[in-house]
Amino acid sequence: MNNYIIVEKLPSVEEYIDLRESAGWSYPNKEAIEKSLKNSNYCVCAVKDGTAIGISRVVGDDSFIYLIVDVIVLPEYQNQGIGTALMERVMLYLEETVQEYSSITLLAAKGKETFYEKFGFFKRPSGEYGHGMMVEL
Repeated sequence: MNNYIIVEKLPSVEEYIDLRESAGWSYPNKEAIEKSLKNSNYCVCAVKDGTAIGISRVVGDDSFIYLIVDVIVLPEYQNQGIGTALMERVMLYLEETVQEYSSITLLAAKGKETFYEKFGFFKRPSGEYGHGMMVEL
C-alpha cells in the first residue's frame, strides 16, 4: 500500500538533487537550484515519511505562458500512480489559473510522451505547430 501524500510545497535542494539524479538528469549548483525553486509558479511533491519521493513544478510568466517541468518520481516508487497524481494536481492548478489563449507546454523525456497524452498534450510537429526546439548552454 502506498503511504504517500501529495503536498503543495517545494522540495529541499537536497531532495531536488536526489530526484534529478534518480532520473539521470544533470543539475546546476545549489544556489541556482534554490533560486529556481523559489521562482516556481507552483510545485507539488509526493511525500513519504517526510521525504519527497516525487515532484512536479510549473514555471512561467504568471500571465499566459506556463511550462511544466521536473515531473520526477524516484524509480522505486514508479508505476504506482504517483506521477499521475502529481500531474492531476498540476493540471487542476493550471485549469484554475490560466486565462484564455494561455500556452502550457512541457518537454517529455524520451519514451514518456504517452504518459502526457492522457492529460491532453500532443506531440509536435502537428498540423498547426512545428517542432519544439531547445538549446543547452
